[in-house]
Amino acid sequence: MNRRLEPVLTGRKLSLIAGLLLAMLLLVLPATSAVNAQGDGKAKLAGDVSEALRGAAGDDLVPVIVQTVDEPSDAHFGRLHGRGGVVKTRHASIRGYSARVPASQLEAFADDPEIEHISIDEPVKARMDVAYPAVKADLAYQEFGVTGSGIGVAVIDTGVAAHPDLMKGPGNRQVVEVEIVGKEPGLADYYGHGTHVAGIIAGSGASSTGRPFYRTFKGIAPGVQLLSVRALAPDGSGYTSDILAGLDWVIRNKSVYNIRVVNMSLGHPVFESYTTDPLCRAVRAANDAGLVVVAAAGNGGRLGTGFGTIDTPGNEPSVITVGALDNMHTVTTSDDTLAPYSSKGPSLVDFVVKPDLVAPGSSIVSLRDPGSYLDVNYHYLTLKVGDYKYDTLNALNDGAYYTLSGTSMAAPMVSAAAALMLQNEPGLNPATVKARLMASAVPDSRTIFETGAGYLDVEAALKAKGYAKVANSPLAIPGNDGYVYIQDLSLIWGSDWTQAGVWHGKCVTDSVAMSSVLDAATYSALSAIWGGGGGGRGSKATSLSLVWNNSVTADSLVWGGLGALSGMTNGSVTNEAAVWGHGGGGNGH
Repeated sequence: MNRRLEPVLTGRKLSLIAGLLLAMLLLVLPATSAVNAQGDGKAKLAGDVSEALRGAAGDDLVPVIVQTVDEPSDAHFGRLHGRGGVVKTRHASIRGYSARVPASQLEAFADDPEIEHISIDEPVKARMDVAYPAVKADLAYQEFGVTGSGIGVAVIDTGVAAHPDLMKGPGNRQVVEVEIVGKEPGLADYYGHGTHVAGIIAGSGASSTGRPFYRTFKGIAPGVQLLSVRALAPDGSGYTSDILAGLDWVIRNKSVYNIRVVNMSLGHPVFESYTTDPLCRAVRAANDAGLVVVAAAGNGGRLGTGFGTIDTPGNEPSVITVGALDNMHTVTTSDDTLAPYSSKGPSLVDFVVKPDLVAPGSSIVSLRDPGSYLDVNYHYLTLKVGDYKYDTLNALNDGAYYTLSGTSMAAPMVSAAAALMLQNEPGLNPATVKARLMASAVPDSRTIFETGAGYLDVEAALKAKGYAKVANSPLAIPGNDGYVYIQDLSLIWGSDWTQAGVWHGKCVTDSVAMSSVLDAATYSALSAIWGGGGGGRGSKATSLSLVWNNSVTADSLVWGGLGALSGMTNGSVTNEAAVWGHGGGGNGH
């Protein structure tokens, strides 16, 4: 399968190798805590910056994101300009800005006392008729009457086309378009990805509803106020700084449009700790501002064992990270299986337990954007009119819908479910939405690193109870006894949320078991990492999930504290999502 090269630096491209194994992830990254703002400039550079500098000429302008200790001063910008640097964008979701700095000046510039950390401005890729009842969205409407009305959902993606299924009647607010990339007036999506994602959330089904239609393709929350934040280019690629600018806009305008949910069906491989990664910091700021942030897990499940392939910002503990399942084209969940491309946890560097849950992602039918990149280059994924309508005259004509696969398609299902929950109970905070979605998920037999809490169940999520101030995904750590231990959820989320209650019976399967007694050496090692102490062996403080699945524990490269190589790919919507959509991801052709 051909894979398109992804840009990472000016005049330089990532080299992608089909079938790249996880064993190639050897890039050493910094420790999880931010370095002190004073001292050696080199210590403030993320590992991917050092990697980039080794292959750059001295006068190459390196795209970076500079995070500062406080708001940068005029004197600081004067020092940047004095070294030949150029500011691209100042950001509100993080303290700092994006810029381009000559390679020969970057390490010395990092020694500036106002700088905390410098990262590469990483390139970012954009990552229903059966799915709708499969996640019980139909029952949610029947029982609760919710459509997402009054809730703003921001889709940071390639834009949204003016599809009939997204157009509302007179007197209703239409899709709001925000151009971070491209300045054309009106709705536009030259790639086709954002339109498909938007349809999963808010499609009305207008183009497949009525007497002659035998299949209707409707979004899960058709009543939401959709905000299209176009931050990816017509080829489906973009830079982290553009995503940051999109998040800045969303946070700044959340009250204007009652934005409560942000969908991010995009990402890049993990190159550094979530504590310093600018995209993770930005989505954390969005979460702190009261926004439910939903991120695709990534499409790296076929890399090696698939473990350790979660994308950024899906590795941020506060967000809801969504993997993909294949519903086998049936409404029942009994035959569902983890999609082979769906990225698995734990996250690299920090070992965050991800994904948080899974939703249908294979062969998802949603809105077609005629003439877009995907439509033109993968036209065989376009549904014919006869695929959903009794119309002998036009049966072979191109229809209004299109099929794609990927975690990009699973994430908006969860975003839509969150919107329904917020319409039903407007006072819910992001942590409670996440906790209820996980606790109400349908359990399965896979490990928590593969499917998280289980399969999305919209009806059960609307019925769920309980509140949480914090719902950060826990960390995992390999003990020196050969097992992997998970932080106790009740110690992070509160006593109402137990391991068994959130992860259901998954903690007593052949892959995962509960352990409350650790040997002294293991307890000592874990206490040092998590600040433990007190309680002694066998106490509540040491009650942790114990994982012994060999595919997880034997992969030393996952647990080495390393990040991804700059040449790693976690899947590309341009090629892989479209190809997977043809066969549901089963044969990888």
